[in-house]
Amino acid sequence: MRLSHRRRGPDIGRIRVVVTLASVLALGSCLERDPTGSRPSSVTTTLLVRADVTGTAVATVVVDVTAPDIPATLVFNVPVAQGAALGTITVPAGSNRTIALRAFDAGGVETHSGSVTVNIQPGTNPTIALVLMPVTGSVPINATLGSFAVTVTPAVRALMIGDTVNLTATILDAGGQPVAAQVDWGTLIPAVATVVSTGQQTGRVTAIRPGRATVVATYGGTAGPATIVVAGWYAAPGGSSNGDGSSQPWDLQTALSGGHGKVQPGDTVWLRGGTYTSAVTSTLTGTAAAPIVVRQFPGERAMLDAKGGTSSTSRGDFFSVIGSYSIFWGFELMDSDPNRTTDTRPNLLVANASHLKFVNLILHDGGIAFFMYPDPVDIEITGCVIYNNGWQQPDFGNGHGLYLKSLTGPVYARDNIVFNQFGYGIHVFTIAGTGGLTNIHVEGNASFNNGAVDANPSNSPNANILFGGSEPVHNGSLVSNMTYFSPNVGVHNLLLGFGTTVNTDLTVQNNYAVGGETVADVGWWQSLTVSGNSLFGSTSEMIWLRETDLSGFQLTNNRYYRDPSAAAWGYINQDYSFPTWQGLTGVGATDQAVASNPTEPRVFVRPNRYESGRANIVVYNWTSQATVPVDLSGIVQVGNHYQVQNVQDFFGAPVLSGSYGGGLVNIPMTGVTPVAPIGGSPTPPPQTGPDFGVFVVTSAPS
Repeated sequence: MRLSHRRRGPDIGRIRVVVTLASVLALGSCLERDPTGSRPSSVTTTLLVRADVTGTAVATVVVDVTAPDIPATLVFNVPVAQGAALGTITVPAGSNRTIALRAFDAGGVETHSGSVTVNIQPGTNPTIALVLMPVTGSVPINATLGSFAVTVTPAVRALMIGDTVNLTATILDAGGQPVAAQVDWGTLIPAVATVVSTGQQTGRVTAIRPGRATVVATYGGTAGPATIVVAGWYAAPGGSSNGDGSSQPWDLQTALSGGHGKVQPGDTVWLRGGTYTSAVTSTLTGTAAAPIVVRQFPGERAMLDAKGGTSSTSRGDFFSVIGSYSIFWGFELMDSDPNRTTDTRPNLLVANASHLKFVNLILHDGGIAFFMYPDPVDIEITGCVIYNNGWQQPDFGNGHGLYLKSLTGPVYARDNIVFNQFGYGIHVFTIAGTGGLTNIHVEGNASFNNGAVDANPSNSPNANILFGGSEPVHNGSLVSNMTYFSPNVGVHNLLLGFGTTVNTDLTVQNNYAVGGETVADVGWWQSLTVSGNSLFGSTSEMIWLRETDLSGFQLTNNRYYRDPSAAAWGYINQDYSFPTWQGLTGVGATDQAVASNPTEPRVFVRPNRYESGRANIVVYNWTSQATVPVDLSGIVQVGNHYQVQNVQDFFGAPVLSGSYGGGLVNIPMTGVTPVAPIGGSPTPPPQTGPDFGVFVVTSAPS
């Protein structure tokens, strides 16, 4: 009986069919003749059908067989058990047999489909592999048809370099009976893992270098695969330059120097947990297609402590990168030195090469957290949590979160969380003659209360975001960023331009900025586009346009949350009401000013670009609710365990955790006490809850 189901016709054009070499040879010979003509054959062949349905909702698989000489469609139901569909079908021998596989969930809804047209010969047939593409699911299904099924166990194994694992092949015939016979072993990537036969149906795999390799046992034209994952190279705080980078880890500098030539493009260097204390330089160089990754080992905390690692008489660089095409991911850089009154506190992370990514790092309590030289191109800093960096000078706090410059770019700062520096948060700046500000793009960052730990936070000159220096900005963008100053903190929230430098062009779009003495301080620009931004401050100057000539300025659809009759809109050296300011400047005709703040919370959810199940959450809690509902459906999979960290106590207990049931979760907004700078600060960092909060949600399968 045919299953009752709802069906969308399979898109045969999307079906990927992979045929083994033995299949190609056998089928090619069959194409030369048609043994049955136009009549159905009286000779039938039994084929074994197997499909790996792990990770799907598939409950049964239906196989349809059609051909010009078969008067009625043949239908077979293949049962599913323990993550696999396994059964037999009987097919008349002959040419042009179209075999279609359709997978269904327990409710009878079709989830996957795929088909292949082949010639079937009497007796033994080589295995044909095909892929069932999703109809309603998201994971493809690999299936095979043939006279034998070969299964290799273990099907997946992770090894360290030099480790071995024994594999066993099981052969079943079309009747499901075991076959005792010699299998042939092979590996698709012998540079990663080799295999040798140790018996009739056994083999031994040896891990050679990092990567993934498929090891195959073959019998009768049928192949059974196993996946071997060689995890990568290792560095550890107790490692040695004489180690092998595997069971005997290297020290960090040896690993970052390439491990005596062992680390190659595409490899991963894992940092094991613990504290690393020496200044280091990475010369690792990958390729555009195969960058080298340096990453914290899962479930461990790798902390690089700059204390004593650089000069005590001048500010040095703690972690320098001079090799290109590398990715640095997920570990922690900090300085435990309690001295916060001298400018010798080091630059924690320094980029002096091109084609680099810095992903989900934690940078805190350094001098300048991230600094880059102007020559590199193609730099991305994303998902990093950056706080408590800098030092207290006699006149003001100094030391910034992100210090960006570039002669040619591009440079991207995306989805970072930057707060409570002594100096600026995001500092797009260069001194005259020392670099440029070209093709720098700042997007989706949360930058708040930078300068708040200064001795005089209400008069701190440090902005949450500065975009401008003593060289002109060219082709810059400031898009979808979120900023905040607590009451009595900060002079400049957004500082667009520096001094009297005449800049070329900048796009400022869809930013959400709250607080500061001046929310947006705007300097000299040949071309400036400011659109779709929301600016807030009950006592703040909303925007100050310093330049007389505004012919290159385009202000459209911005929204200011302050009484429009207040003298809170600046032009040259005087403040005006909103209507008067519009008339005098001739800009902002479509801008709006409203007297009251929103009547419900504003929530931003920014998915992490490189780690699924992770996102930044920024909440402006205009109604001071104890909890704010946040939809995580686009981030966390139903059934996965999740946890929400308040970034102001990033390594503290989660403010919320559990198994995700879908839809909204209620995030507590009562706030936490921010972690104090190591060595203290003249002013403690302010607690922002319940009015404002920034969180990181992470998740993993339960």
